Amino acid sequence: MTFVSRILVLSQQVLSQESLAAQLRRGLRRIGRARAACALLSIFIVTCAAGSDDGKEKSSVEGASAAIENTGTPVEVDGRPILLVYAPIGGFTPQERAEAIGQRIISLGKNRIIQVESIHAEDRGTWTEILAGKDRIMGITQADAMGAERARADLAAEYAEIIRQVVVQYRVDHTLRHLIWGTMYAILATAACLALIVGLFWFRKRFRKRLEARLIQGGPAQIKGVRIGHYLGPPLLMIIHAAFWIVLLAMLQAYGTVVLRFFPSTKYTSSQVTNWLFSELAALGKNVIAYTPNLILLAFVCLITSYLMKVNQYFFGELRDGKISIRGFYPDWAEPTANLVRTLILVASVIIAFPYLPGSQSPAFKSISVFIGVLLSLGSTSAVAHGVAGTILTYMRAFQVGDFVRIGSDVGEVIEKTLLVTRICTQKNEVVTIPNGTVLGGVVVNYSAEARKLGVIFHTVATIGYSAPWRQVHDLLISAALATRDVLHDPPPFVLQTALNDFYVSYELNAYTAKPRNMLNIYSDLHQNIQDKFNEAGVEINSPHYASLRDGNETTIPQSYLSREYRRPAFEVRQVDRSSTPVSSDAEGKKVDSAVQDYEAV
Repeated sequence: MTFVSRILVLSQQVLSQESLAAQLRRGLRRIGRARAACALLSIFIVTCAAGSDDGKEKSSVEGASAAIENTGTPVEVDGRPILLVYAPIGGFTPQERAEAIGQRIISLGKNRIIQVESIHAEDRGTWTEILAGKDRIMGITQADAMGAERARADLAAEYAEIIRQVVVQYRVDHTLRHLIWGTMYAILATAACLALIVGLFWFRKRFRKRLEARLIQGGPAQIKGVRIGHYLGPPLLMIIHAAFWIVLLAMLQAYGTVVLRFFPSTKYTSSQVTNWLFSELAALGKNVIAYTPNLILLAFVCLITSYLMKVNQYFFGELRDGKISIRGFYPDWAEPTANLVRTLILVASVIIAFPYLPGSQSPAFKSISVFIGVLLSLGSTSAVAHGVAGTILTYMRAFQVGDFVRIGSDVGEVIEKTLLVTRICTQKNEVVTIPNGTVLGGVVVNYSAEARKLGVIFHTVATIGYSAPWRQVHDLLISAALATRDVLHDPPPFVLQTALNDFYVSYELNAYTAKPRNMLNIYSDLHQNIQDKFNEAGVEINSPHYASLRDGNETTIPQSYLSREYRRPAFEVRQVDRSSTPVSSDAEGKKVDSAVQDYEAV
């Protein structure tokens, strides 16, 4: 684009000052034959395209104009642009030229000795100078005139007149009298602004109190016994609050604009801020008007969503309270189902309203949406799994809040059941948080489910030797259970003999209770009572492991099962024939007597 601009500027210089042949030769020496050939080829192509189609000619001319368009750099005095410079001179850029010219004009305004009438323009041949007496203010080149699309002499005369007016106005504004009056006006405006702000806060406080008192009392505005203020009060207070801050900001903006106008250095800034504010408000108003159909649609979607949420809350609330019943639908399903339906309503509303939101089609909005979607999909895999498990557990009805359960190795009361986790409080007052995925994949024992009906069975095992009659053991265990607190008498406790071991019998005591939460205390009391009952009856609680020397002829059947005529055989020692074996003698030569001796073992 820069290369084409140089070619077009070169062509304009050719037409205005020198002959075509001489300028082309200079152009060839300056940019080289290759670039000149490319430039001529580009001009030829553009010309052919323009001759073949009027629309293409218009777009090509507009493109070339945009390429060489130079808006110029403004020269500012007290923040206000007064004239433009377009071209560099002697290595100075337009920006540097504009800054230097502004400083010279300000210096000229401060130097009141120099007369304004001495500001004039003088032609120097290839450029024109604007002087204040003999002091140079600025120079105007042919490139500046081409950028302004004016003749150089006319542009110089216009700029000289502008500088005269600016210097006069600068000297008028920057006087001590003007500064004093501006300071006084600023103090008065500040006092007035503070008074208005205090009055606004006082009015807001008084009006709000009266309005709240009116809303609390209710007043006559009622429809079928329902106070309108109960529903209209919060939105009305919110609107008043927003209006208060809007008025306060408007007052501060007006105060700033007025105060800035009192000083010459900020007068133009004040106008700029005011113009920008009103232009932005006008643009906002146009955008709002253009966006009104979408706003109406969004308001309609929000209204429908609000009513669906209220219907959902009312319907499932009736199901929860038992006022409405559906076959196969349990009341404890009402609250989680209401949450699921509410989530689906919100998701559907967002999907419908998304295309009509401001900026929804912008690349930034789409990028953020994609980023959030990827983030959720990568980071919420386990959370989604636990959420699905929580939903399944809800409809499985494995346990409810308040039930006494065993989940894995943890035993306690369910104190919270959410979508992701289940929390139980153990009998040691420890709160255990278990992910719902773990709960669903494990085994859940619900003690409270049967405790509400006949009672839940708890059991303990005692091992007693064979010497104790089993009927007596049964009676002692049952009496110990009945003496235990929180053990139900109906259904009565019972005993099972679970094993006949080598040295002892295993007795399992089973008892019912309706208070499984007291299981630790029940077990402790039961074991104490078992010890007391067995000690009182003289029955040892042991699991004997022993070896004994006994007569093999004696029966092992308990005495109660034997007949009255049964007599235990005597312990016998009989002679052993040792004739075939040598007999040893002791040191004294005594022999062992081998006579047969019969006696009873004592």
